[in-house]
Amino acid sequence: MSRHSYPVIVDFVKMHGAGNDFIVMDARRDDFPIEEVRRRTPELCHRRTGIGADGVLMLGNSEDSDYSMHYLNADGSEAGMCGNGSRCLARFATDLGLPDNLEFSVGKRHYGAEVYNDYVSIRFPVKPEPVKRTIDGTDWVEIHTGTEHVVSIDPRHQKTSEMNLRKTGRKIRNRIDLFPAGTNVNFSTILNQNSLRLVTYERGVEDLTLACGTGAIATAIAHIFINSSSASPGDSAVTREHHIQIECPGGPLEVSFIHTRSRSESYFDNIVLYGPVVTVYHGRFTV
Repeated sequence: MSRHSYPVIVDFVKMHGAGNDFIVMDARRDDFPIEEVRRRTPELCHRRTGIGADGVLMLGNSEDSDYSMHYLNADGSEAGMCGNGSRCLARFATDLGLPDNLEFSVGKRHYGAEVYNDYVSIRFPVKPEPVKRTIDGTDWVEIHTGTEHVVSIDPRHQKTSEMNLRKTGRKIRNRIDLFPAGTNVNFSTILNQNSLRLVTYERGVEDLTLACGTGAIATAIAHIFINSSSASPGDSAVTREHHIQIECPGGPLEVSFIHTRSRSESYFDNIVLYGPVVTVYHGRFTV
């Protein structure tokens, strides 16, 4: 039997991180209509007839952290980790009275967040293992940064039209023979040794987005991975900290991480995503 007597009024906040925008809600109360929100997510995210967003974020209760994060893609599908979404949700949590230094859960993983007014960083408890792949004659790096990504770093992307990036992104995202769960597709060009430009085709949004946090992480790590793969490692392990600037169409992001490499191993950890968060407006809708 339903606990709800419809219609139910739901308060939300529209937020974005470097142009990656979200409908954000506090879902901690027992009678929050989560299934109705899930059902209506495509309608809510529609940019002409709804609120308009890349996805829906819900702040939930957690038994072993400050809160849990639940993210739905704009098409209503379940999503894994969302870097910019998690930064927006952390700022939203502090606006509700939670501390500036936070721990939250996404599924079984726990992440850390620090909120500095409108600047938010997220610590990722992942150790990505990038792999080089060739797809239709083009070199890519496949990497999981909390969700699936492939990255191409090529100067030609800078002169490629959005229409053609969208076409290529859609094609690779739907290569279920290679990626049964689909993937996010990142097109990047190098600006300098520690700075790259990035455009991402996001699974679930099914379009190019203004920014992608986990895509920024994937791209930064792929950049170092490609460069280090061409160098001959020494006998002893070398550990280096990297800070990579990622210029997205919607604004700048920064990724830091530690790369350890020797003849026998190469791994990335201590990953942190930094960037701005903007609260656009408060609103409400009925379900």
